[in-house]
Amino acid sequence: MLIVHGSSDGLPKFNEIIQLCIVKDNPIFIVRGVCAWYREHYGGFELSESPTREVGLIELGDLEDPYPLVEYIVAGLRMVILKRFVLVKGLKVLVLDTGSIPLALNCDSPLERSGQECLTMSNPAVLRVIFGDGSDSRKLHMVSGIPKTVDEVHDLVKASFRLHQEFRLQYMDSDFNEFMNLTSVSEIQNMGTLKVIYTPLEEPYITLYTVEPTASSSPVPNTESSSLASSSSDATLCTSTPHSSPEVHTSGLSWPLVFVVPKFSYEAELELQQKNTEFETKGTHFNPGPKLKGIILDGLAQEMMKYTKYPKDYQCEEVAAALTKAHPCLGQLGCKSGFSGWKQSLKYKMQNYRTKLGRLGHPEIRVNSLKHKREGQGKSAAHIKKPRKAEVNYIPLHPKGETEDSLESERIALLTEVAKRDNEAVIKAKMEKTFSYRRQEVVNQRPRIEDFKNRWPALFEQSEVNAEFLRVTTKPLRSKFLSQFDNFTVKLMQILQNKGGVKGQRIKRFLEMADSCSNIDLRRECVLRSLVVYLNEDPDAFFKEYESTEEAEGDITATVMGIYSIRSQGHQEPDDIGVVIEGVKVMDNISTIINAFIVLFGLIYALDLAYPDSMKYTFEFVQKILMNLDGHKLNVKIQQLKIKLFA
Repeated sequence: MLIVHGSSDGLPKFNEIIQLCIVKDNPIFIVRGVCAWYREHYGGFELSESPTREVGLIELGDLEDPYPLVEYIVAGLRMVILKRFVLVKGLKVLVLDTGSIPLALNCDSPLERSGQECLTMSNPAVLRVIFGDGSDSRKLHMVSGIPKTVDEVHDLVKASFRLHQEFRLQYMDSDFNEFMNLTSVSEIQNMGTLKVIYTPLEEPYITLYTVEPTASSSPVPNTESSSLASSSSDATLCTSTPHSSPEVHTSGLSWPLVFVVPKFSYEAELELQQKNTEFETKGTHFNPGPKLKGIILDGLAQEMMKYTKYPKDYQCEEVAAALTKAHPCLGQLGCKSGFSGWKQSLKYKMQNYRTKLGRLGHPEIRVNSLKHKREGQGKSAAHIKKPRKAEVNYIPLHPKGETEDSLESERIALLTEVAKRDNEAVIKAKMEKTFSYRRQEVVNQRPRIEDFKNRWPALFEQSEVNAEFLRVTTKPLRSKFLSQFDNFTVKLMQILQNKGGVKGQRIKRFLEMADSCSNIDLRRECVLRSLVVYLNEDPDAFFKEYESTEEAEGDITATVMGIYSIRSQGHQEPDDIGVVIEGVKVMDNISTIINAFIVLFGLIYALDLAYPDSMKYTFEFVQKILMNLDGHKLNVKIQQLKIKLFA
């Protein structure tokens, strides 16, 4: 059982009940905190063990919401869904009631005594919500009544119908009998009607500004196109329209757990609907003509382009399967799966789309054109640069209005900002702004690490490595790694202890050290080293230990990639821990070995590097099992370990 106690960054804090005690007729919960982050595809929170594993006491009167929660398992993930509406003072946290029976919060509960506010529940209400031209209308059940503010209504509509695009709301006005913009919840009545008006992603607009006339100004011809400019005799009005970016999703999207087939043109949807009905009644499959098939493939390809320019085989298969599931009449009888032909057609369509994008100068496609390849790489299929480790923003477009020259100026200014103290906010903003410019340099030019570090010194800080990893993969680095690693530690140690032979004896020595360690980071390090041995890799060749700085300096220059630690004789704590790439000490003074490993994993993504051959299985385990990045195709060793972990 789980209870909610407190909040962090606008998200609830979950605690797992270990035991319930009664002290002087007052129930007291012995709880252990758990980590949680919101999973949009599931509409709930994914749970994992807290790295600190702290145990605490919570009285019943201290709970913001006394409603207990039960976790459930989805695809091996521990999930929980909240049941209540809660309004936290100073920070609005709207949680949908997903239960079948609406439950009202007690406004006389200790929620008020803790300095927070209870959301007043009113009578349930039902609204009709219209999308688009009115052909799509849906029912919205407000089990807890109409919210108090327009923002809460907006959030409720957005969450209930899973809307991703920005929109505004209109209501049906009884006086004028037409839709008007919603500015107050008093305009909403039970059984009323709301309309969703989507906000254009890139609204064209005209900027008018005054240009003082000069002696050399030529008269404005009196034509229809210039009537706006000649309407004033004292000044000239000039217009400018901003260009729109050819890519809407500049931030990138990770591949969805469930691919949703987009809506096609009206005629195509109408014909497919008729054929689906015919298939349900007669069982007749439909073979679309070239025109309709082109419309379907175009729609699917455009949707896939939002996630990846180079879809993998399993991704094309998922899309083809989703198409035949959404439109059963499109199933194919000549193959076992029923959609192999669609899968192959999607591959050809994506190739054609990449060709079109390359002609338009898209950086992720242009980098693989023949004229951009180096000498000796004269084949179009040679040395393709594409996401290979589930990168979402591999080579993004530049921010709107920015050019390579302007971003180079930002980079030069960043060198000055790095030298200043307490300037993290400015550095973070400039690193965010120059991300696309930096990625193009990394992927296109493949610079030497030493040269790249001199050009981008701000990147080689732990906070910026975490931020860069988030930009590339859209997933947090350190928190995700530690939570998942700690979550698997107990099961992993049981698997490692069963290893026999010489490697088994070596693993047992590491695990004995882990059992005797009270320091959580040392325990993690021992388990990590044991994992490396289990995967038939040598941890001593990667985690190098030295007794002096002079000894380390002589060996670092010959190291391709690794982690070093310097520990003087008679000292238990290391004097220095750092990361080495291409014989260059890229980062030092890292607190622990496990943090150095996390930083190195982040730098591999930030610098678009390949995993070292001596540690490729360990890094693959981290990527595909711990970080859940492209875990569909696994090496045999990792697949066997995964089966044991989830057994």
